Amino acid sequence: MNSSSELVCTFVAKNKLNHKRIINFFSKIQNTNDYKILSNKALDLYCDDIGKKKRDRLRNFCFKNKIDICIQLAKWRKKKIFLADMDATMIKDETLDNLVKFAGIKVDIDKLSKLAMDGKISLRDTLKFRVSYLKGKSANLIKQVINKIRFNEGSKVLLKTLNKNGYHTSLVTGGFQPISTYVGKFLGFKKVISNRFVIKNNKFTGKYIPITGKQNSKLVYLNEICKQKKLNKFKDTICVGDGANDLGMLQNSGLGIGYYPHSIVKKTVDNNIQFTDLKTILFYLGFTEKEFSK
Repeated sequence: MNSSSELVCTFVAKNKLNHKRIINFFSKIQNTNDYKILSNKALDLYCDDIGKKKRDRLRNFCFKNKIDICIQLAKWRKKKIFLADMDATMIKDETLDNLVKFAGIKVDIDKLSKLAMDGKISLRDTLKFRVSYLKGKSANLIKQVINKIRFNEGSKVLLKTLNKNGYHTSLVTGGFQPISTYVGKFLGFKKVISNRFVIKNNKFTGKYIPITGKQNSKLVYLNEICKQKKLNKFKDTICVGDGANDLGMLQNSGLGIGYYPHSIVKKTVDNNIQFTDLKTILFYLGFTEKEFSK
């Protein structure tokens, strides 16, 4: 396992993985150099480079069998920085949409968000529209949203394990403080980067302060944190997200992962999680289940 071009292919199932079946199928496509069982749900196979047709065949097999797969260079597998989206990634909810719903505003907010996450309309414009709907409403609605937050399975174990192993963990979200602050603190993120509502007299003004004044703010932060820590973003970082606004950081990291991704991410990013939970990220990084911090 010393070749600079050697790949590690990680297979993860929701329940029990048939390791023998995976090894047998894989051997028909590519000679394997070695393997490692990460748990009864996960397996690593090491091999030399795989051509596009063989990769497609392998990914199609996994999709049909509801197995998540990650293919990456073995030598750069270990990372140092973890960046994660919040809404529909670390948590199940779209928190701004929930705010609008709790405010009793009659608008098809889910459709608006889906179009933005699929990259069909500008996210910046949809944020502006959605925040404007809240004008004059009580900021106490934020507490209702926080109380209803549902964390995605594996989120706590993921962060606890990464933090214990020295990763710099950042929650980078188009969501808003203090919701993002609560999520970040609960899960243990070392840093939270998010938008901020402008509130006066405990009421929403309909305006907000963005993460940065620039487009592709998540990628901007990725560049900044790597420069600050003198790290290579294409070797030392892992990012996860689900929508169009995550593409910049997903495509410019060492390992970009789409988590139950929208169509634009699924088409653009190779390594996705579509059947399992957030602990799969730990398997992708080479941790065995025994190494998880619970």
